[in-house]
Amino acid sequence: MLLVLANFVPLFGAMFWGWSVFEIVMLYWMENLIIGGFSFLRILTVRPPDSIRGQFFRNLPTGIFFAVHYGGFCLVHGVFVLSLLGGEGKSDPEATPDAHSGFLWALLALVVSHGFSFVRNYLLSGAYRETLAHIQMFAPYPRIVVLHLVIIFGAFAIQKFGSPLWMLALLVVGKTVLDLGMHLWAARWRRQQAGIA
Repeated sequence: MLLVLANFVPLFGAMFWGWSVFEIVMLYWMENLIIGGFSFLRILTVRPPDSIRGQFFRNLPTGIFFAVHYGGFCLVHGVFVLSLLGGEGKSDPEATPDAHSGFLWALLALVVSHGFSFVRNYLLSGAYRETLAHIQMFAPYPRIVVLHLVIIFGAFAIQKFGSPLWMLALLVVGKTVLDLGMHLWAARWRRQQAGIA
């Protein structure tokens, strides 16, 4: 539920703060960084039942490799987004302070959503003891690749039609539905990889 609510903040931004497709897509790109940060924490906190003392340090090289690889992925993806949208369709430079603070609130909502999932569904549920570091390293990729292919091509199509509000709303709703579906799929995939499905 929190995931759905956090995803609808951009819809509020498009409807009431005048956000453009560029700002919505950049917010979703920043969500990649949030997902990567919590994935890094998942890797470091993996502690299977047969683990020994110092498991954190055993997980650290995998975490560092993930940070470098995932960081490169996000960098390339960000450059692609900037070149595709070219900064066109940004909101008015004289946008109200509410619009700018709203962007920060949207980022905070995404941090809280993913943080809540990390604590509740990973730490408190004991899932960190039922997985391996290399499984967590690959876990975020299918979700973000599918999501952002849809977002990028959706954003490109919206720009061609002049960013009407109803298409921005459709992009946000479509991303939310897809995000929820991919979230459930990823959780099932992690359980299967850990052999507890």
